[in-house]
Amino acid sequence: MHAPSRRWLTRIACFMLLGSSIAPARESSAQETVAQPPAVDVNVPVAANMPVSMELKDLDGHFPMSVPGSREAWEQRADALRLQVRSALGIHPMPTLADSAPTIHGRREMDGYSIEKIYFESLPGFYVTGSLYRPLEKEPPATGFPAVLYAHGHWTNGRFYEASPAEVRQLLATGAERFENAAINHMQAACVQLARMGCVVLQYDMIGYADSMQISFERAHRYGIDNVNPVDDSQRWLLFSAKSEAYGQSIMGLQTINGVRAFEVIGDLADVDASKIAITGASGGGTQSFITSAVEPRMAASFPAVMVSTSMQGGCTCENACGLRVGTGNIELASLTAPRPLGLTTANDWTLKMPEDGFPELKQLYALYERPSAVELHPAPHFPHNYNHIARVAMYGFVNRAFEMGLAEPILERDFELLRSDALTVWDDSHPRPRAGLEFERDLTSRWAAMIDESLRTDEADSPEVADAKKKLLLDGWRSLCSHAVVLAKRFDIQLSKSGATILALDGSRQASPVVSKSVAGQGSSTVDLFLSTHGSFEEPFVKSPSTPEYLLDVADPIPGDADKQPLVSNPRPAAAYTYGYNAPRIQRKLAVVVGMIEAMHERSQKPVRVIVRPGELYYAAAATLVLPRETLSQVVVQGNIEESLDTFEKVDSIVHSDFLPNSLRYQGVKGLMSIIDSNRVSSE
Repeated sequence: MHAPSRRWLTRIACFMLLGSSIAPARESSAQETVAQPPAVDVNVPVAANMPVSMELKDLDGHFPMSVPGSREAWEQRADALRLQVRSALGIHPMPTLADSAPTIHGRREMDGYSIEKIYFESLPGFYVTGSLYRPLEKEPPATGFPAVLYAHGHWTNGRFYEASPAEVRQLLATGAERFENAAINHMQAACVQLARMGCVVLQYDMIGYADSMQISFERAHRYGIDNVNPVDDSQRWLLFSAKSEAYGQSIMGLQTINGVRAFEVIGDLADVDASKIAITGASGGGTQSFITSAVEPRMAASFPAVMVSTSMQGGCTCENACGLRVGTGNIELASLTAPRPLGLTTANDWTLKMPEDGFPELKQLYALYERPSAVELHPAPHFPHNYNHIARVAMYGFVNRAFEMGLAEPILERDFELLRSDALTVWDDSHPRPRAGLEFERDLTSRWAAMIDESLRTDEADSPEVADAKKKLLLDGWRSLCSHAVVLAKRFDIQLSKSGATILALDGSRQASPVVSKSVAGQGSSTVDLFLSTHGSFEEPFVKSPSTPEYLLDVADPIPGDADKQPLVSNPRPAAAYTYGYNAPRIQRKLAVVVGMIEAMHERSQKPVRVIVRPGELYYAAAATLVLPRETLSQVVVQGNIEESLDTFEKVDSIVHSDFLPNSLRYQGVKGLMSIIDSNRVSSE
């Protein structure tokens, strides 16, 4: 492996600063952290008012936010949440972004602004396309112009959008728009006005829209409606497959990578002040806006329109990723922008109730930073889902104040010359379209996975600094994946007796899992033994310690269902993120049962617990070792060859497989997990 570039180390450092663990490590180095990893701090608040349910949640649920009582408590929660977001989106660690300069061509000088065509790589070989607007007739400040990224939503053809004549008439008649050209393409109107105000604007295409066709619209946004994944072998896979999800590869993740790369590109322009970059967009573009500002700490401000609410969280496959909203929701995710300026709009859609459900919590959170006025809500309940002139005027004022531009408000648009797709497309004979289609997609996922493997796999050529950074990334990744099990374990009521154990949900409404457990008489031991099985088999020679107090636990899913297949939420599209974006997968729910059982045994006996497993159950024991301290879980004994269970996640070929765990291969599977736990706590017989 080649020595890492300074840019790679800088990017690693930047993303680790976002909050690299659930609990701050006290060790002096990552080397020490890996050798003696602290248990997960279960006192970190995890959306305390989220309903505790043994039923699956979907995107149309209710997602309130509970604001911590202090700034310190919020920042601890925010660190854990940022790690969860980055892991879910496949950017922990961040893949190697392309270093090539953007291609900018086709400049046109218009009335008060110029427009150029731009494209650049995000991941190597994967291109971001768009339009670049700059002010004319304005001298840039000494530090450069402020800049705005415009991430459009699901308007047909995106940057090339044209409303129908009937829609245009309706928009003009209702006062939603002032000019016909703005009614035809409200996105172009926004970019023009921002440039006339004195901002450099980059409007970039959503994957599958306008010029971004390397992955088609049907694949990115309509997966499962008219198509499913062709069968792939283990070395060649597509997005939405079990393999891609195990690596944390998703359309939403790719769009986030595009947003981060767009931020870098616009910040590198000579006429831009890199400390003054904002992002805006409506609907699906609003999702991109608050997510990009959540993961990019240098983003100065964010204005997601008609998206953030406690209701529907985002209906498209491009707005969902496995693990993203487990125990959280869009209000809390948008809160990760704090204390930077955050502006929102509402309409007669799922955002309708924001003034009384969601926004008060945002104001309360910003008050922790003594900046309650830095978060704004602009309700417009008399309009349907939109980014119309009234909403855009609110955004212009927000940008004006955020960047102290000194313009008189309200800032109103004036008419402009509308450019259509033939004038906006970045591709021509001198700038040919790049590779596209299913084979390109397979190449992209393979190269992306190779980047991740290299980012985490230690090598003899690694410097101590790089080796420590890799181990820390791996440790934090597994901690984040296991954190939901730790929280769920605390929500069980586990009642132990001489005859066995009963595990209930905290509300006592139902047995959480059909646990088959019993105690075996024993005395005089310094430990209590827990024998684990996932198949109900405890026959000899599995039980070997008749003199030690023992519990035998058949680990079952707290949500009853088919033993061989995980249950999915009701959604016509079979994308994993619609289920696992909101719910911990079965293997983590079962881990919660194991963790809860171990904690109950320790509390009852006041002795450390020793866990005995066969190789097939190694994951549960290893993960429990990661999240529980030695005084609670002293040792794991594997009765058999440890090597037999190191490929648990490599064998998963379906999103309903009982062992399916999103992001497990990103963090090197059971082998990666075993590499970061204390090896002195694991032995084999």
